[in-house]
Amino acid sequence: MRFVKVLVLVLVFFISMMFFVQNNAVLSQAVTLKLDLFFDTAWSSIALPFYFMILCAFLLGALSTMLMLMVSRLRAGAALRRANKRVRVLEKELNSLRNLPLETARKAPEPVAAPAPAPAAATEPTPAKAG
Repeated sequence: MRFVKVLVLVLVFFISMMFFVQNNAVLSQAVTLKLDLFFDTAWSSIALPFYFMILCAFLLGALSTMLMLMVSRLRAGAALRRANKRVRVLEKELNSLRNLPLETARKAPEPVAAPAPAPAAATEPTPAKAG
């Protein structure tokens, strides 16, 4: 995977260098940026080469991306620290529960058994009458 990443980076670098070399005349032209708001006076920059503008835009994008990634990483780190703290507290509680002496079970009085039902009266055969 690392080889593929390096290969892609070299390819992007090669293509960007070819772009700059082949468009050197166009990219060297001076450009003046202007900002004219309706309620304020117009602002304008000094004349700068076009390639400088492209490089500044690239650097600004890279810096803003790094800033957003740093904020995300700091938030994830804070969440990880909170989770680790919670794990430590729960492990400490678990260990304290494991180390509690076992209480001897108190002998509870055995439940009184209900009297057994009386056996049903046996029916004896009645003697037959003679006669």
